[in-house]
Amino acid sequence: MKQVVKTVTKDRPYDSQYGTFYVFKIEMADGTVGEYHSKSENQTKFVPGQEVDFEMTERQYNGTAVKRFKPINPDFQGNNQRPTSNKFNPEREALIVKQNALTNACNIVGEDDVNKILDIAEIFSNWVLKGDKPATTTKTDLPF
Repeated sequence: MKQVVKTVTKDRPYDSQYGTFYVFKIEMADGTVGEYHSKSENQTKFVPGQEVDFEMTERQYNGTAVKRFKPINPDFQGNNQRPTSNKFNPEREALIVKQNALTNACNIVGEDDVNKILDIAEIFSNWVLKGDKPATTTKTDLPF
């Protein structure tokens, strides 16, 4: 969310396993009050009068609801974000199966016979993706 910072007040430092943190009480223009925990004694993320993009979380601490603000750095947005969609992608799944089949075919055949590796990988991937199990096997085929 984006808000304009109204006031910033240094509250207290505390020591943690990650070093000393400095707590700042932040009040936004809409009246929302929360804390910002900084490693720097002179933080520059929340400046009165400036608009800031931040995330707000609320949790219980010793029976009291505490709001914490975390600035969002625009430099870390974009390509560094993981995709939020978990939709099933059949093309991606097929590629994963084919890569796995190719790896296992290489493990069985070795490096010498590329055509045999590809044939076995295709048998594996067809069995996994389509359910096409070979009807018979010979000495050179793999048993299923």
